[in-house]
Amino acid sequence: MESEIRFIKVLETDSLTDIALIKSVLDAEGVHYFFQGEHMKVIELIHSTTLMVAEEDLGKAIELITPLGLKYVQILRGARG
Repeated sequence: MESEIRFIKVLETDSLTDIALIKSVLDAEGVHYFFQGEHMKVIELIHSTTLMVAEEDLGKAIELITPLGLKYVQILRGARG
């Protein structure tokens, strides 16, 4: 039986540019993630989206995105989604 992947909230952002940059960096490093509310962001520009990262990739993801100088609301270190 395969174990279920647990995702952790990492940050919230309302910047489409930052979302694209985060995706590029995390994809290049093989980090498992998704953006919660990403499709609503396209429809209604006032909503922020939440980056959810696989628990086993959390440290790596934070290490990769912290130095990027993004316009995120916050990095939610260890907050459970």
